[in-house]
Order: sequence, then structure tokens, then C-alpha cells
Amino acid sequence: MADTTTATETTLSAELWGRLTEALGLAADTAAETVVVAVEELTIAPGSENAVAAAAVLASAGRNALDQLKADAEQGRVLAAAARKRDITDLLTDSMRRGKIPPSREKHWFNLIEADPTMADTLASIPDNTIPMKEIGYGTGDDFGDNDVVETAPWFR
Repeated sequence: MADTTTATETTLSAELWGRLTEALGLAADTAAETVVVAVEELTIAPGSENAVAAAAVLASAGRNALDQLKADAEQGRVLAAAARKRDITDLLTDSMRRGKIPPSREKHWFNLIEADPTMADTLASIPDNTIPMKEIGYGTGDDFGDNDVVETAPWFR
């Protein structure tokens, strides 16, 4: 029985190979497998701005590196979001300490700043001690003066 599979091997001239690798942004001595992967990547995501450069990187780095890059990027997004929340919380804690906002409005301001980061500037523009942080005053017997009272009530000490 004869082998029905046929292998067609085509060789490219050095000029054609050079033009192909140059078009893909690869070195002229790049392995054929790398060139094939670069071409496959171009056909998967055509029209992107840096498709040729991305294909070259993917071809040289491999699929595992791409998966690792995606995982690292996702982790970076999670860390950036956590850092942003921590920064907002620190800003609000400082604002409450300075008497800019009452503690009961912390969640409101957190949601405002998270939705619109420019609200942090609005919060910063509120003057300190808008909400009194210390007692405003208290009375003692000396403050009223004994001469002002005509007759002392029995319940007054």
C-alpha cells in the first residue's frame, strides 16, 4: 500500500526569507517555527496597530509567557484597585480627623471619590474644623458672675 500523505517542502531564496522576516520584524536568522507562529498570530488578530511587533514577541516568548503576562496584568489591576481604595480611606480618615466631614458621611464620600476622583479636590477644599472637633464651650459659676443673679433659686448650686 502506498503512502498517501505527501510532504511538500518549499525552500525560499535568501532574498525572500529576508523580506519575510523583515516584514515580521524578526531577525534574518530566525527559526522557521518562530516565523510560522508570528504569521499565525497576525492572522488571529489582524488590524491591530502593533500586530507585527506583538507577533514577534509572542513568537519569541511563547504561549506560556503570554499566559504569565496576562496573569501579571490582572494581578496588577487588582493591586492598583486595592491601593486606590486604601488611598481614599486614608484621605477620608484624615479629613474626619481634621473636622472636614463627620464620620457618618464617610461611606458617602468614599462612593463619591471612587466614582469621580476629582471629588477628592472638593474634599480638600473644605476648611479644617468645619465640624467642631472640640467642645465649643461650657459654663461655670464664675462665667455668669454672682452679681447678675438677683435671687438664687433653691435648685441652683
